[in-house]
Amino acid sequence: MSIEYGVEQVKLSTIIEDIRHDATYVIPNLQRPYVWSPQQVTMLVDSLFRRWPFGSLLLWEVKSDAFPSDEEGIPSRPFWEVVDRADAGSDKTTSKKGAPSTYQMVLDGQQRIQSLVIALGGDQWGFQLHDAEWAQALDVRGGNSWKHWSKAYMCLDLERFEEEWEAKAKLVRKMEVWRILNWAILDPANSGGKSLGYRPKNYKCPVDASEEFPGRFIRLSRIWNLVENGLSQDEYLTRVDELLNEYKVHNDKCDMLRNPLANFMTIVERVKTESLIHSLKIKSFTSTSQWTKDDYSDAIVSIFTRLNTAGRTLTQEEITMAWLTVYWEPAVTEGKDAGKCIDELLSLFTDLKFVLETDKIVSLVSYIWAVHKLNGRLLEPKDYLKGAIIQKMAKEVAPMWQSLKKWLSSGAQLVRDRNLVKSQGSFNAVIAFLTWYQLAYSRLEELHTKVVVGDSLEKQLQEMANTFLDRWIFGSQWANVWAVSAVDNFKNFASDLSDLHSKLAKCTADDFIPILNGGVSQLMNRVADKASDQIANITARGRQGVGAYYYFLWVWHRLNEQRWNMSKIPMRDGTKKAPRLEVDHCVAYQWWKNQVEAEINRKFEDFHGTDEERSLIAPDGFETKDDAISFINKLGNCSLLDKYFNIVKSDGQMWAFMKEVKEFKEGTFARPAWENALQLPACMTEPDSNSLSDLQKAIEERDLKIRKELAEFIAGSRVRVDV
Repeated sequence: MSIEYGVEQVKLSTIIEDIRHDATYVIPNLQRPYVWSPQQVTMLVDSLFRRWPFGSLLLWEVKSDAFPSDEEGIPSRPFWEVVDRADAGSDKTTSKKGAPSTYQMVLDGQQRIQSLVIALGGDQWGFQLHDAEWAQALDVRGGNSWKHWSKAYMCLDLERFEEEWEAKAKLVRKMEVWRILNWAILDPANSGGKSLGYRPKNYKCPVDASEEFPGRFIRLSRIWNLVENGLSQDEYLTRVDELLNEYKVHNDKCDMLRNPLANFMTIVERVKTESLIHSLKIKSFTSTSQWTKDDYSDAIVSIFTRLNTAGRTLTQEEITMAWLTVYWEPAVTEGKDAGKCIDELLSLFTDLKFVLETDKIVSLVSYIWAVHKLNGRLLEPKDYLKGAIIQKMAKEVAPMWQSLKKWLSSGAQLVRDRNLVKSQGSFNAVIAFLTWYQLAYSRLEELHTKVVVGDSLEKQLQEMANTFLDRWIFGSQWANVWAVSAVDNFKNFASDLSDLHSKLAKCTADDFIPILNGGVSQLMNRVADKASDQIANITARGRQGVGAYYYFLWVWHRLNEQRWNMSKIPMRDGTKKAPRLEVDHCVAYQWWKNQVEAEINRKFEDFHGTDEERSLIAPDGFETKDDAISFINKLGNCSLLDKYFNIVKSDGQMWAFMKEVKEFKEGTFARPAWENALQLPACMTEPDSNSLSDLQKAIEERDLKIRKELAEFIAGSRVRVDV
């Protein structure tokens, strides 16, 4: 399905004028924030004066009768007049006056256009930054304070102008513009130019101030606004005189700078009148028999996500966040807007060592809302351009936010406490668990307010949460539900959780635990069979492939108390480096390979067949040599062992290294107890005097035991003992 668009050229001066007055150019809220630094703005202006290309625009034409609507579209914001990163309350945006026939949403090109607007748009347009950020941006020393801030504007620095003019043999056309521009404080300190408060006597502000250097700085925007097409040199000289007088430039400078400044203004005139920006404009929606509003909305989202955000795909959650920001009611969340609430929750997860972006937190909130309010129906892509849907979400989530934050924080803490932050196959697994956790504990809290609930109920819930979390994280990962049909699986889990929510809403204290058990069973039934199949069938053909066993062994080492106590022994022979667990072979790979080749060579001695038949010779019990060699990579021959112990094992026997470990050397632990706990028969730790067939049998038996215990873990009949 096609979408109507047009290609046109627009004067840069027209765009800046339209942004300054009536704000007909706006930015969708789903755009990333403005991130450019003052130095980047300077270099962009320099490129503009060099007549170098600096990109095109992607615009979305939106009719004024639909644009402010609460029903559809994308919430937007005007461009900034003052970019305040010091959080001092000086953020200012361009005004929205009048009602033009159409608005232009800038889907791509925001950073460049915003930068040019700051530099050329108006007399009070600039940056308000902490002094430390100014020092970094301008690459100067001094003022490295995150307490104090300064507000500065792009200016023509007359001192630099004179130096550059002299350096270029007094030829204005050869001057490099970036060398004559500077960011300067033009407002007095007591009128918003700098933060108030104590500064040491030796404190040096990183930004020059006009009150300290009178007559040195002229706003670049003033020059931009003064130039007009077709003015003569004399007319420019007159305007230069007025400008120099206004900025109180010293008389001895005026005569020398009059002509070069007039010449510079003619250059500014050409840039202003001749600079064109190519734009691709998506036309407003027009309904046809084959082109519905949903089709159009889906196309807009796809275009934006594919062409914008610096090549990074824009997520649906980021669009949701844009709407939440508009419709959130801070009055019910302690005065905090949606962005602040989401950031606080993200910070809680970050403190617990989760590595997440904001969109994952939005996805979590959206998922819980769907379970609570939409019968588990997750939002479809077309829903994200319908403000009415997200408006409902914002109005329903905000009142429950404090409770939501409490239980999500508690649930995430449990994930951390059980050492599962890095074990999750997908954060979606955590989202599903946290939704279950929030449903369970918020209902328990409600029951507490209605009746006296004994401690046993809370203890039962805590035990259930522990075991369910373990089984769920690994079961869903091993069932591969986050890779195959991930979207459908995520929806099915939401439906199950919504069903649980409905049952919990009607339950009493007596049937609370049985209902929760039923919810756990319903979720686990969706993953248990596939997880068990994976446990039964996972194998590694190559030596390096045994890393795939890591989490299977991670769990298995923790399913028996004696085994776990023995597993904690740091397998080191004196090194003080911190242990680093890796999957490694119990019977060394190279040792086994050498024995396989030796066995084949022994068979060669009495062999008299063809070369083809000779190539098929393998040890007893194996069809081919490759099968025999790869056998040693079975799960039953692997454990999680310390890297610094095993990395030097080569073709040696395991016990040869074990006996050098301090705990064994000093008799703290006995070899038989350690081998028994890890279900390692002596023939595997000291294989030299054993046949390949004996080792094969021992490894296969251990393999079956490991897989059986893991299957019991998924079924819920075995639990972790390490926490």
